[in-house]
Amino acid sequence: MRFARPEMLWMLLALPLVAALLWWTVRRRMAVLERYASATALRSLAPNHSRGRVIAKSALLLVAITFGILASARPQWGHEDRRLLSKGVDVMIAVDTSLSMMAQDYKPSRLDRAKQLLQNIIWALKGDRAGIIAFAGDAYIKCPLTLDYGMVSAALQSIDVSSVPVQGTDIGQAIKAAIRAFDASSQGEKILVLLTDGEDQGKDTAAALEKAKAQKIHIFTIGIGTTEGRPIPLPNGQYKQDKEGKIVNSRLDFKLLTDIASQTGGKAIKANASGFSELDVIMADLSQFQASNQEDRIHRVYTERFQWFLLPAILLLIWEALETAQIARNGRNRRVTA
Repeated sequence: MRFARPEMLWMLLALPLVAALLWWTVRRRMAVLERYASATALRSLAPNHSRGRVIAKSALLLVAITFGILASARPQWGHEDRRLLSKGVDVMIAVDTSLSMMAQDYKPSRLDRAKQLLQNIIWALKGDRAGIIAFAGDAYIKCPLTLDYGMVSAALQSIDVSSVPVQGTDIGQAIKAAIRAFDASSQGEKILVLLTDGEDQGKDTAAALEKAKAQKIHIFTIGIGTTEGRPIPLPNGQYKQDKEGKIVNSRLDFKLLTDIASQTGGKAIKANASGFSELDVIMADLSQFQASNQEDRIHRVYTERFQWFLLPAILLLIWEALETAQIARNGRNRRVTA
């Protein structure tokens, strides 16, 4: 057995703390109840509140949490070896995670719409290596180049505006991260798909572009947003304001994205606010860079087994909830009888 997301298993270390907290809660509750009746009397008069019943409920909750953590780590066993036709193209996808990507000229937000589009691009690659970069005022490689599209997809879906602690939009940092991501094993074309609203605040974009051109990296830019723009919502329900207290209106800078693409032999594309008609255009352009010397690769695909852990976790939580509801119902019935 292997885990696709082994980092989730670190949460198991918190289980002893959860168990101790549950035990403390049980002891505290029983101490309160036993002020008014002995443990023997409680078992007779209020069996639903007996120490054994409460401990059993806590154990159900603890086991459910354990199964939930194991499910989130995506356990896998069993595999299938698939023969893939490698096109010799490496595709790094850089996603803008700055606050402006929460603007709602695209529903439900620019970032959500971006993830929908990029998800479709990932599953349409069919044999090309892909990876994910999150960038704002800085850039981080969230997933290195791989043929495991499940891993790439998981990295994409995990991205939000908190993925990069430094806010702002620095396209130069995204390009530099892509240069680092394309390793020495890249034999074919190197493509960076850069999705952003284009409001670049970085100072090194021109220098990064020169390095990208020197390494023959083709940059495809996807602009998301409108020229009219929208205010940027904040977590507190307000909108982002400038130093003068005016609401900031975030607009798409498509001219910048066009310049970046043209300098590197790529193409600039404007994302639709609805639908996925741009997907065919993007894939048609990417296909032009497929290497002529195609080769077969064997890719091992592991079978997902998380459902074997997720289902027991759900059933145990339902059981625990029913136990709680039963205790509450019995308590109300006793008060009515009294």
